Amino acid sequence: QNSAVSHTSKAKKRYIKVYWSAPGDAPKRIQFLATVVKKYRIFWVKIPGPIVSQPNAPSPTAPLHATSEVPSTSHPFSYLSKPFNASGCGSMKFCIRNPSNCDPESASCFYLSFQQEKSSVLIEMSGPNEGYLAFALSHDQWMGGDDAYLCINEDHLIQASTAYLKGRSPPVLDSENALEDVSWRLVDGVLQCSFRRSIRLPAYKGRFNLDSSYYIFMADGEANEGGLIFKHRRQPLITNGVYNVTGLPQDIGGSRSPRLIKAHGALMFIAWITTVSVGVIVARFFKPVWSHSFLFGKEMWFQVHRVLMLTTVMITSISFVLPFIYRGGWSRQAGFHPYLGCIVMALTILQPLMAGFRPSRHAPRRQLFNWFHWGTGTTARILAVVTMFLGMDLPALDLPDPWDTYTMIGFVTWHVSIDVLLEVHSYCLVRKVEVIEDDRVQILQSLTSAEAEGRLFKQIVLAIYICGNIIFLIAFLAAINQI
Repeated sequence: QNSAVSHTSKAKKRYIKVYWSAPGDAPKRIQFLATVVKKYRIFWVKIPGPIVSQPNAPSPTAPLHATSEVPSTSHPFSYLSKPFNASGCGSMKFCIRNPSNCDPESASCFYLSFQQEKSSVLIEMSGPNEGYLAFALSHDQWMGGDDAYLCINEDHLIQASTAYLKGRSPPVLDSENALEDVSWRLVDGVLQCSFRRSIRLPAYKGRFNLDSSYYIFMADGEANEGGLIFKHRRQPLITNGVYNVTGLPQDIGGSRSPRLIKAHGALMFIAWITTVSVGVIVARFFKPVWSHSFLFGKEMWFQVHRVLMLTTVMITSISFVLPFIYRGGWSRQAGFHPYLGCIVMALTILQPLMAGFRPSRHAPRRQLFNWFHWGTGTTARILAVVTMFLGMDLPALDLPDPWDTYTMIGFVTWHVSIDVLLEVHSYCLVRKVEVIEDDRVQILQSLTSAEAEGRLFKQIVLAIYICGNIIFLIAFLAAINQI
């Protein structure tokens, strides 16, 4: 009791002065021990003070047992005199670079290399971030149960640490560090650090052997002054397969988007940029053009429209379940994208269900059905475009910005322009039709020869429209394949 003193203010201090009132039965000699915390991971415990003796106490024949000063948790480090280079990648060391074949001296290159030296491996890590860089060895492409290594900027001093990743929780930093020969460099916003570790570390729990094959993750993010790291804002780079970093030297890349998420994005683009758009154009403007052409017993425009829309339902349904398979459930960090996606999916399923109960052409409720069918489809298309805009900026599918936004705006403009062109063309044809007293008959004049005169024009416009959609689709698919 009353054997220790601390402080309650978190303000930084240069010194603290305290007084101790000794009890009546105090020992003849006493020694105070101090614990000092500088930062979250830099502290000293049991720093011994001088031995204090009471008046007239005999001099000690031997000093009291004093606990020696415990050094900082960080290991000694040195500064790198020059930046890393990629020489030897694929021949002498195993390298991961993003973008592929980039130069680690550049301000946009993420670089990780492993070079075996007898029973240890020299690891170099570099990237354009002033917070932290990290990589992890994993048995799968999911975060969790992984062996992680971090280089963290703490007040412009880089600390190299090992950690264990449990699920999607923040990494648990190890109290014991298995890394040696730590060196670092922080210049022009590019953080570089290197360290060495033994191929096998049986005494350290959670450390994987480096002579086995793993998926390799690489991430970066922000850190505060105390070395506390925050979640990475962009999807980690993940190798496409398992690799043995002490085996045959290779020079590989990786992807910041998991394959399931890539497939999700690609399928949604196919469904809502091609099949839906073409299907709507055909139903809206090609009834008179293909009214006398039949395919499997039905009007050609109707069969083409139905096939394209059922294809959209199938592709959207497959794409819809992929993120849930990847995440293992609902994602709480994807903003409004998943909510709008669920609404689009519901409307997509509703459309063919309504079509299955479509009244006959001259039934009283046919007009009501037409409005509901048009309204549901238009709402689904608008929400789908909004959902794709939101999804393109998510970390799991972070397309090149602002290229992705401009391309999506270009597609919307392209579609609206074609739609307006065909509307103006149809209006001009209707104006040629002889005015008849009955308005309903006038509408039916779209089946006359005047409307048929525009067949060639509409078919040319449709061909151009399909080619344009394919170009936009190829651009999106190429971008998805690069991430």
